Amino acid sequence: MAELSAEFLIGKIIALLALSILLIYFGLKLKMPAIVGFLATGILVGPNGLSLIHDAEQIEVLSELGVVLLLFTIGLEFSIQSLVKIKRLVLLGGSLQMLFCIALIFPLAMIFGFPWNKSLVWGMLFALSSTAIVLKLLQERGEMDATHGQGAFAILIFQDLAVVPLVLILPMLAGQQGGDPLYVVALKVLIILAVVVVLAMWVVPLLMKRVAATKSNELFMFTVALVCLGTAFLTAEAGLSLALGAFMAGLVIAGSPYAYQAIGSVMPMRDIFTSLFFVSIGLRMDVRSLVEAPTLTIGLAVGVMILNLAGCALAMKAIGLTNRVAALIGFSLCQVGEFAFVLAKTGGDLGLLTTSELTIFLNMAVLTMAMTPLALALGRFVAPKLADMEKPAADVPPVEASGHAVVVGFGVAGQGVARACRLTGRKYAVIDMNPKSVQSFRAMGEPIIFGDAANEHVLDHVGVSRAALLAVSIPDPLATRRIIVQAKSMNPSLFVLARTRFLLSADQLRRLGADAVVAEEFEAALEVFDSVLNFFHVPPDDRVRHVAQARLAGPADFKDPETDEPPASPTKEPA
Repeated sequence: MAELSAEFLIGKIIALLALSILLIYFGLKLKMPAIVGFLATGILVGPNGLSLIHDAEQIEVLSELGVVLLLFTIGLEFSIQSLVKIKRLVLLGGSLQMLFCIALIFPLAMIFGFPWNKSLVWGMLFALSSTAIVLKLLQERGEMDATHGQGAFAILIFQDLAVVPLVLILPMLAGQQGGDPLYVVALKVLIILAVVVVLAMWVVPLLMKRVAATKSNELFMFTVALVCLGTAFLTAEAGLSLALGAFMAGLVIAGSPYAYQAIGSVMPMRDIFTSLFFVSIGLRMDVRSLVEAPTLTIGLAVGVMILNLAGCALAMKAIGLTNRVAALIGFSLCQVGEFAFVLAKTGGDLGLLTTSELTIFLNMAVLTMAMTPLALALGRFVAPKLADMEKPAADVPPVEASGHAVVVGFGVAGQGVARACRLTGRKYAVIDMNPKSVQSFRAMGEPIIFGDAANEHVLDHVGVSRAALLAVSIPDPLATRRIIVQAKSMNPSLFVLARTRFLLSADQLRRLGADAVVAEEFEAALEVFDSVLNFFHVPPDDRVRHVAQARLAGPADFKDPETDEPPASPTKEPA
């Protein structure tokens, strides 16, 4: 029986993979993300579509494992130090986003005739966004390190944490007594967090070191799986989600030297299981009821996305983010998330939602997920226009200098530009979008203002029309492109130095007007080249000469394996 069950399940997965390949192929031809193809696959083969699959629960179990692996790899790439840096966004931004979204939806539900407790349930359901969909789309676009990517990620982490108290509130709204009281759950959570800290600081680094010393790939892979699934199990026992536990496990390993090897061990499985998650979301949709009431379902989906967008954007403005970033975060998080299904099922079991209401909710939620790529595309069109409406702070006087440098982004690279200006006696002005950093650096005497450098008013405030140099050193590729175009239109003779992560995007920045592009990928290649020469005992003078020749040749010496052409053409540096 077990063999028949296994064969049956494998047969279903084969059918899903084959249909997914077909739909994704045609979707990519139409410039649609792969996620849409997976959702369409689930809708087609589901019990409410062509009925090729009836027991969606088996697929959902596999898909939950995919979400666990997705959050684990994100934790591996993030690290605890990075999470601490955005703690204000997690705690303040996340709480305000949920409060604002609930505050917008609750009164509307009351107006439509729902009782107060059910109206509050609707607000809670719609305030949760999809961690898996948003993070996957941001990763594909290389925007996780951008300001809006960090903001969206921080809010999603808060939402995942908030699921626990929301589930505890539901029995109270239904007039029933819940299980464990809130203080017991809080104590469990604190104990689990303490265990994770102990693992991160002492146990896991020692364990990974011993395992890596064996040079056994199999042993290393199984150890990584144990850390991932074991931590996820512990957090689930405390009432938190499996996915959040997996993310915490990723953070634990990220602090060790073995993070990249761990990513390589789980990446192939992660992509397959995560794809099954999106298929399982499509399986939930009831196509027949959607056909019977398409206007209601689509209207609700669009309405909820607009309300979520407004609530999230208002929350981001309240914590001091710019119009453009607030809008991009709002468009990213306007869909209904996977954890809302957990709340909805609990609400249905408690009698807070009827069967028909659950059906409408599921259809509407899946539609919002499917429309997320379109929402992100619309956000990239709308957000820059909102940036133009913003003006710099009135308490910061405009820059009257000429021939100075304008620095966008005051991280390590931006501070390097400022140091070069001080050494050469040049004046400079800095634009940054981190309110806390701006306040700290201004107290140190740095000529820095808070603002969005894609905004014409902000650039005018720092005198970009009279500047000699503009250095853009932010990790946001979308904003970098817009800043270059805007600055060049205000000052065609301006020398623009831009930073980018990948060689492939360097050519595009040059076409937009950048005079010099520093590609982190190229600089890393030169560092590796120099380190290898050093390892093989090449004399220092020869090493300097070889590296200088490689830099002079530029990216032309590095071929793209798909085209056998250089990813970007070399550009002459200023004299």
